Amino acid sequence: MIKQIKFAQHKKAIVSMMMAMLHLEPQTVDIPVARYIELDEMGVLKPFAWFDGDTIKGIALLFVSPSLRNQSIVDASTDVIWVTPEYRGNSSEFIDGIKVQLKTMGVNYWYISSRDTAPIDGFLTKNDFEPLERLYFCEV
Repeated sequence: MIKQIKFAQHKKAIVSMMMAMLHLEPQTVDIPVARYIELDEMGVLKPFAWFDGDTIKGIALLFVSPSLRNQSIVDASTDVIWVTPEYRGNSSEFIDGIKVQLKTMGVNYWYISSRDTAPIDGFLTKNDFEPLERLYFCEV
């Protein structure tokens, strides 16, 4: 089952999954739990979880807002998407469930990036995402 959750109610599981991703980060991470909760309460952050009974198999933290370039379009940008390794074989169920809920929120486009060091490109294209751009970073 895929459902939108409250960050505060599931913060232990969410932060645990975020910590499992630290090897993908190019910089030190200090997860601002209180800020995530605040953004969720404001309705800007949309946390989703993929459940098997009481077990959370995956999480997605999305920011939903009108496009700044075209106010008639609503975008969802992915901050975090993580499926525990043992559930990755059929995780398209997770993506499809989120898509259904985003559609009911009026979202037109959902953006997810893929790390060069741990690419999920194949998974994304399998789930009807199309390549748009490559994201680069530099330390300043």
